[in-house]
Amino acid sequence: MNKFIPTYSESLLLSLTKEIEFIKNRSKNINNSLKNCQNKILSTRLKSELNILNCSKKKIINISETLFKHKNNNLSFEFMLEITKRSNSFSTNLN
Repeated sequence: MNKFIPTYSESLLLSLTKEIEFIKNRSKNINNSLKNCQNKILSTRLKSELNILNCSKKKIINISETLFKHKNNNLSFEFMLEITKRSNSFSTNLN
């Protein structure tokens, strides 16, 4: 039986990519909710969660940039860096 065992970097890439996708989707949902929200308490809570997601996103971007620089421009890390940077537009609407 030939089992695929991911290497450490593949597991890390997969985890970070999943996390950035979660952040992107959750941020998009929060922004949509904020557009229709008329409750100040709920709105404040949603904005707070959005700030937490932004902090997480920034950490992942920093990790991605660091890995990309230290892994001799590995294509996998470049891909992850691109995905994380594309997520910027999803969690910045704090109005």
